[in-house]
Amino acid sequence: MEELLRRELLAKTKQALDADDWDAVARLWQPWVEQGDAEAEYQLAYHYLWCTPCEDDATSERMKALVRDAAAKDLPDAIWFLATQQTRSRETNPELDRLLLRAGRLGSVNAQRELGVMYATGDWSGPRDLVEATRWYRLAAEKGHAESQCDLGFMLLLGEGEPRNTDEGLMWLERAGELGEYSAFRLLADCYENGFCEVPIDAAKAQLWRGRLEEYERLNPSRWYSLEGAVSESSFECLSEIEGVTGYGSMSDDNRLHVAYEPALITPAQLDERIRAAGLSVSPVE
Repeated sequence: MEELLRRELLAKTKQALDADDWDAVARLWQPWVEQGDAEAEYQLAYHYLWCTPCEDDATSERMKALVRDAAAKDLPDAIWFLATQQTRSRETNPELDRLLLRAGRLGSVNAQRELGVMYATGDWSGPRDLVEATRWYRLAAEKGHAESQCDLGFMLLLGEGEPRNTDEGLMWLERAGELGEYSAFRLLADCYENGFCEVPIDAAKAQLWRGRLEEYERLNPSRWYSLEGAVSESSFECLSEIEGVTGYGSMSDDNRLHVAYEPALITPAQLDERIRAAGLSVSPVE
């Protein structure tokens, strides 16, 4: 499938999903699915399995079969998606890791991002390897993945995985910030205000990124927590089950957790309580 056509279909898919019209989504992709196009098979299945309630068991099974078909044709993101559907923990599932490695090598930016996290944290069946972490983050960052740009930039500022490179580290952080990555706002503000990671203090840039941070926090309320003890990446999965949580993240080698929430659905005190009830040992950072 040509890239221009793919983008056009994805734009129309978003419009149909916003209108809660699954039938329109199916009509968009079905002609190419019938031709055996791997990208169409994956996109139709992904948008059903990831973006709808998936209440129809027969349809769900048909969509899962489409993902497997696309993966068998070596479509990178289909292979990545198969890996994400595994439920067993990564520490005891080397087959999941082999799928992710295959997807990353074939060019899936989602898999490349996840491989960067895996190598950075050691939370998988393989080793912790910061050189490999920066390599995978860089592959995803070069394709415009904002979180990977942020993590790569931070590692370069710290000299992890590669020799310290302040200029390149700031470049990647600023690229992530321009894409709206919240963690980049905070890091850039800290760096330019306080000389964090030996970055030269720059009042103008500090004001710019502090302003972006404050505007983001005004529109997207969140809480920061200090994590007590070692926590695996898979331990965070419980957060997505808490009603009112709209997002979360933790940077590699950072003992802080960031959780965004919808104030109409949950108060900060309730959020604290439910995170602890889910099994995470945390203390709010005021």
